[in-house]
Amino acid sequence: MHRPDSRRDAEPRGSTARWRVLAAALAAAMLVSACGLLSDDDTDATTTTAADDAMMSDTDDEPTTVVTAVPTTTAAGDDMSEDEAGPDVTVESKLSTAGLGPVQIGHSLEDARTAAGSLMIAVPGGSDACRYYTVQNGPEGVRFLAVDAEIVRVDIEAGPITTISGYGIGSTRSEIIEAFGDRIEDGPGLSAIQYVPVDAPDIDKRVVWEVDEAGAVISLRAGRLPHIEPRVACTG
Repeated sequence: MHRPDSRRDAEPRGSTARWRVLAAALAAAMLVSACGLLSDDDTDATTTTAADDAMMSDTDDEPTTVVTAVPTTTAAGDDMSEDEAGPDVTVESKLSTAGLGPVQIGHSLEDARTAAGSLMIAVPGGSDACRYYTVQNGPEGVRFLAVDAEIVRVDIEAGPITTISGYGIGSTRSEIIEAFGDRIEDGPGLSAIQYVPVDAPDIDKRVVWEVDEAGAVISLRAGRLPHIEPRVACTG
């Protein structure tokens, strides 16, 4: 009878055991490695999130700085808004012995500029002692006469501006006389009529309407004696 070789039979069994041990060890190593990789990924994710949070925080801080600077810009823009709004002397302003709208007889040039809400632009001709001015971007046909840098008269040569009572270019001599009665006198000159106040504060002031041959008003002015008398001032 054939007897198996016990030595040869034993070797496969031992080899199988060793392979199982090695496989188990390899599996354990792979598990540990996988755990390590998972741990590294988690750490990276945490770090990335923290970095992202920091960037968002920095970004959030930047608009706060910009908002803080806005009041300065707005304050600077206020002046631009006033300029863009235009002057306070308009075609709706009314002429009287006091002046035109917010600009009064007796204002200094600087006070007149402030009241008008715009620059006073010198008209060519005249001198520092006697010169006409217009309001920048103001209504056409309006001139302010300044003597020694003081407003003494306002001339309306064109446009719709009237006196407080509503008499301006296009009105008639008869309408004005009917409205004011004996407060109206002839002159100065041959082609004008004038309103003469009786109240003490205005006793030296006049409103003058120049009229044509048909009796229609062609220009008007208001101001203080003696500067109100000549039709065109600053010529001498």
